[in-house]
Amino acid sequence: MENIYTYQEHEDVSTSNDVRVSQSATDENAVHLYKKQNSNNTDQIDILWEGQTDIAPSLSAVYLQIYNRTLTEWETIDSDNISNADTDFELTGSITTSLSDYYDESNWVAVRVYQEGA
Repeated sequence: MENIYTYQEHEDVSTSNDVRVSQSATDENAVHLYKKQNSNNTDQIDILWEGQTDIAPSLSAVYLQIYNRTLTEWETIDSDNISNADTDFELTGSITTSLSDYYDESNWVAVRVYQEGA
């Protein structure tokens, strides 16, 4: 991960407000990693990501993934391969079963959004 969010950038992406955190990724994957701590490990996990990219998802798909700690792998829960460049789109998903696979021992969940380099 090349970009670590500042406090202000973290606040900016926490709400739907059209404020973006940009990332350069020429000939490499662009990845944004998000972690959130919950008060327990039994609540349903709901994810909404809103953003855009300057490489059209129709040319290089964008993926929303959640880390499965039991399988030690990233699972795709949504993707976009039809949107245009520089246009807002959303990726969403919910995890309702096997929740202990996704929460760590401190109730953190890890989610990433990535686009393969084009």
